[in-house]
Amino acid sequence: MGDKITLNVEKREATGKQAAKLRREGLVPGVVYGNKFDATNIQLSQQEARGVVARAGRHTPVELKIGAEKTMALIKSVDYIPARSDITHVSFQAVRADEVVTTEVPLVLVGADESVASRAGLIILPTIEDVEVRAKTADLPEKLAVNAAGLAEHGDKLTLANIELPSGVELTEDDLDIVVASVYEPAALEAKNAAADAAADEERAEGDNAAENVPSDQAETAEETK
Repeated sequence: MGDKITLNVEKREATGKQAAKLRREGLVPGVVYGNKFDATNIQLSQQEARGVVARAGRHTPVELKIGAEKTMALIKSVDYIPARSDITHVSFQAVRADEVVTTEVPLVLVGADESVASRAGLIILPTIEDVEVRAKTADLPEKLAVNAAGLAEHGDKLTLANIELPSGVELTEDDLDIVVASVYEPAALEAKNAAADAAADEERAEGDNAAENVPSDQAETAEETK
């Protein structure tokens, strides 16, 4: 874990429709629950909410200070206004430092620029961005690394088995052969992407054709139920 993240929040009295007024005032309603912690409604500024979500994600514990109370917590859910970055609600799950939790952490490639594959003009493409791990709250890593320095040829792969796991951290996935990064020749990758785009276009076309063939009385009924 990196530097401890602390966050001061206030207890919230406004609930239901009253929470809309808080949002208009630039405040974000939230809740803290779990670990025998009495569910507590909280509020914090939009700036603080964005900051803690950006720093902690859903994998780094946050020390919440609610008045005179303190508790460690993980961010469990964040609600946004569609098409905007404003946060409308955030939920925290209280946890103990010695409690074993399951959560997702980011997976990053390291050493790719030093690889033979990269120097040869090949493309190293990650296939997953996050992996699920199990660990004590105090042992949760901010991220996990997989070393791509040994990749050399088109078709070379890295799997879950290549991830560098810190002490006390284990993957929840049993199949360690799942691919997390692959090496492609640029032309092969372009062809792969073109094939995927063509398949997506065909699927959309089939959906459009199906919609056009719906009997008019069914279409009118569907429209009325929206």
